[in-house]
Amino acid sequence: MDWLQQIFFNPILYHTTIAVVIVVVFYLLSGVVKSILSWFGKKFFERTQTVLDDLILAVVRRNVRSLMVITGLHVALTEIRKGVALHEVTALQMLDYGDSILFIVAAVVLLRIVTGIVRVMIEWYLGRLAQGGSLHLKNTLGPLTSKVLNLLLGMIGVIIVLDHFGVNIGSLLVSLGVGSLAVALAAQDTLANMIAGFVILVDRPFSVGDRIELQTGQIGDVQQIGLRSTQLLNFDNNVIIIPNNELVKGRIVNYSYPAEPMRVLMRFELAHGTDAAKVRTLLSALAQQHPLVAQDFPPIIVLSGVTDVAMQFTFICRAISYTKQADVEAQIREQAYQAFQREGIQFAVPQRVIHMKANA
Repeated sequence: MDWLQQIFFNPILYHTTIAVVIVVVFYLLSGVVKSILSWFGKKFFERTQTVLDDLILAVVRRNVRSLMVITGLHVALTEIRKGVALHEVTALQMLDYGDSILFIVAAVVLLRIVTGIVRVMIEWYLGRLAQGGSLHLKNTLGPLTSKVLNLLLGMIGVIIVLDHFGVNIGSLLVSLGVGSLAVALAAQDTLANMIAGFVILVDRPFSVGDRIELQTGQIGDVQQIGLRSTQLLNFDNNVIIIPNNELVKGRIVNYSYPAEPMRVLMRFELAHGTDAAKVRTLLSALAQQHPLVAQDFPPIIVLSGVTDVAMQFTFICRAISYTKQADVEAQIREQAYQAFQREGIQFAVPQRVIHMKANA
């Protein structure tokens, strides 16, 4: 029983023992709070039509133990402080350092909770957009928005911590403003590209997966839209990296909008005397039988011109997708050649008649 007397009659040991008990109690309470939150979620949130509340509750539940333990440690340090005499400066400084460390850890945990809630809200909203057909917006805007918001929340957290420790935030913000101005002047091209990247993501002239043609004539599929540049994959399987500022300033043709079906245009020059109705029947049948031709768009076959050597026929149909345009054109051109051969339809061949005049 001597050890009990030492504890009760030694202020530091007494309050330290109580502090240990407090930490253990808060740790055990954290498990109880997690169970209560789980019960509350099953009781109420599972009945709602949205999963957003369940996602937010999951974020809070994952961090509740850390918050409870930090709170318990803070209460424990307050309890230990009661047993420390005022003249024990070193011990009091150590307790102050402990409180400061706990404040920083608590700020980190709270920041993690806030960023987690913001992240699940963004993912939930973009998931709804993806269900509505805007999957490209989720793939492009989602990661960028999360990064920007996490950066802003992190800066706010740092400012709160600095303000707690008595750092003059006003002078710091002024210094940051001057430094930001210097950085902006030195990196104005980079900033212009970043602003253009935001414009592209908001205005959405194209999205990941779209096939676009640049003002320079380059054609490729959009692979990635970044803050500074956009990546295209061309037909040679090479990646073209274009600064976003150039994309915003230039003219862009988006083959994916407003719909994927794309026009296929071919011209045939046939010999004079060819039956135009027969040509229309053959080409129309080829279009109707081809699996990659959009059947909701009837093919157009017209005699578009007659020259001194040929009858010019224009054939127009639509491929089911811009990715199949080249396949449709090549296959129908080959099938048309074979069909003309079977039906005895001849292609126009340039001819030149030379009259020989005998010498007198």
